[in-house]
Formats: sequence, structure tokens, C-alpha cells
Amino acid sequence: MGRFVKNQELGQGATSVEIPQVTTANRPSGQNGQIIYNSTTSTYQAYNGSAWHNISEASREKTITVDTFQGDGTTTVFGGGSGNTLDGSTAATLSTVPTDATDLTIFIGGVYQVPGTNYTYSGGQITFGSAPPANNGVDSAHIIAVIHNLHKLGE
Repeated sequence: MGRFVKNQELGQGATSVEIPQVTTANRPSGQNGQIIYNSTTSTYQAYNGSAWHNISEASREKTITVDTFQGDGTTTVFGGGSGNTLDGSTAATLSTVPTDATDLTIFIGGVYQVPGTNYTYSGGQITFGSAPPANNGVDSAHIIAVIHNLHKLGE
């Protein structure tokens, strides 16, 4: 069972991802790669495998990139010109080229995808074990969100 992140429709085809909000006292024990908004400290925090770290204060800010794609129910490869961007106007290309699958965090319709289980990564392309469903254009339920540079949070 994957973790869920809620996609929000912002209007005019734009979407966002809602990060869970918790207080310091109610933070989960933490799993590597989790991101929360700590409402006690008003900071975004990420768990790096051993501790929660602030990622939104100026002294520790890192650039996190999110690419969004859409499935069509048949395409399994995204990136490097394969697959479609969210608006379908261009071929899917990753905005940064990660070194391996663990440098990516991927959600389809808000459901976390496990590297090596749900997808593989090689040479700028993500290959899913099964084709992501087509975006229905109504509630953005099947948007593919690819988050880059989370591995840099601990630097």
C-alpha cells in the first residue's frame, strides 16, 4: 500500500500537491523520504532516514523540482521524449537528470510508487511496470508527479 499525497485543482489546468500538515508533537516516527509541513515551526521538513530536517528555512533551502506528466493507459516509458506532459503539448522530458531511481520520488494520482517495484529508471527515462491510467481531465486523479533532488536535502 502506498502513501497518499492529495492533488489539488487550482483552475485553468494547474494542479498542486498538498503536503500533510502536523505539529511537532504529532510528527510520525518517520520513514526515509517523507515530507511534512510542521505547523508548530511553520517549516517544511523531510525525514532522511535518521531525523527530521527543516528544508524551508533560508540556511538549508534546496531546490526541489516537480515534473508532471499524464498517462494514456498504454504508455509505460516517460522522459527522454517518451510520454506526454500534463497538457499533452510536448513530449515528457525530466527537468533534471537524476543518477538513479532513488533520486526520484514518484506519485501517480497521489499514490507513492516504489522504485524497483513500480518503476525503474535509466538514462533519463522512467519505465513503469504497468501503464499509468489516462488523466480523465476532471479531477486530475491520475497525474504523474515526479519529484527530483530530495536526495540533496541532507547535504
